[in-house]
Amino acid sequence: MASHGNGGGVATAMSVVVPFYNLERYVRPCLDSVVAAFARLSDSARQVIEVVCVDDGSTDSTGNVLDAYSRDHQQSGLAGLAFCVVHKPNGGEGSARNVGIEAAHGRWVTFLDGDDVWLENHLEVALPLIAAHPTADIVALKYANFDDGGECPKQTAADSRVIDVSTCVPSEVLLEVGVFPTFFRREFLEGLRFSSLPLGADRLYMAQCFAKAHTVVKCDAVVHGYRVRQGSMARAAWNARKVSSQCDYAFGSLEALASSGKRIGREGFEYVASLWLSDVPNRLARLVRRERRAAWKNWRMTLGSDCVRRLPRFDRVRRLIMAFSFSMAASICVARLLRKAGIS
Repeated sequence: MASHGNGGGVATAMSVVVPFYNLERYVRPCLDSVVAAFARLSDSARQVIEVVCVDDGSTDSTGNVLDAYSRDHQQSGLAGLAFCVVHKPNGGEGSARNVGIEAAHGRWVTFLDGDDVWLENHLEVALPLIAAHPTADIVALKYANFDDGGECPKQTAADSRVIDVSTCVPSEVLLEVGVFPTFFRREFLEGLRFSSLPLGADRLYMAQCFAKAHTVVKCDAVVHGYRVRQGSMARAAWNARKVSSQCDYAFGSLEALASSGKRIGREGFEYVASLWLSDVPNRLARLVRRERRAAWKNWRMTLGSDCVRRLPRFDRVRRLIMAFSFSMAASICVARLLRKAGIS
C-alpha cells in the first residue's frame, strides 16, 4: 500500500474520504467539484480540509490520474485544501473507505463516491452547521440523483434541526440519513468500520452509527449530486451474491438496532424487516436453482435471530418461515405468500 500527497500530518478541520475503482473518466469532475466548493468560500470561512483519495487497485488509469491531479493541485496555490492519494490492492469500496478513515487527520470525516460530485453550496451549508453543533455525532444533508451524462441537480437551501437519538431512532433518521452527504465527528467513528458487502454496506454502516449516536443534526438542503450510471452494483442484475448481500445488510442493520436497546421508529424498522423477510425470498425465487440454493442457505442461517421481537407481526412471520426452512421451496413459498397477503 502506498500513499503520497500534501495532506499527511496537517492539522485539518475536515477530511473527505473518496474511494476510486476504475473511474478514470470521473476523477477530475469529482475532485473539481470539491475544489469549486472550497474556492467559493470566503477567506474568513475557509478551514483546512484534506481530501483522501483511495485508489482501490484500479486496473485502468485511475491511479495515474489521481497522482497527476494531486501534483497539479500542489502547484495551483490554493491554500487550505490538501490532497492525499493512497494506493492499495483491490478490496472493495468498504475496504477503501476504511483505509481512508485510517489515513484521515480531520476533526470531522465525510465521504464522497468517486463518480459523484459536490454542488457548489456544499461547504457553505455544511461548515456553519458543524460550527454551530460541535458536539453532534452526525451532521446530515441531502443529495439528489442525476443521470450519467446529464446535468447536475440544482442546489437548494433548507432549515436544520437537532434530533436526539440517544434513546430513540426515529424513522425519518433511519430512512433519510445516509453515508453522504453526511459529516461524522472523528471521535464518534472510533470502532465503526464499513463491511465488505458489495451491496448495502452504506445502510449497515449507518444502522451501526444510529445505534451508537446521541445527536443527529438533519438538514434537507441539497448539496450533493449522486450519479446514476450503468455498471454500478445497484444497477447490476440480481444474482446470489447480490441477494445474499441484501440479506446480510438488512439482517445486520436489524441486529445493530435491536442490540442498541433504543426505541426504533416503527415505519423505518418495518421497512428494514421487510427487506430481510419479504424482499430477499422474493428475489430468491427469481434466481436460477444453483444460485438460489447458495443464497437461500445464507438467508436461512439468519432466521434464528429474534432481532425483530419488538415487531410481533414480523417475529411471527420469521417463526413461520423458520418452521418451513427444512425445505428451500417451502420456506420461499411461505415467505412469498405472506408478502402477497401484505403480512410481511
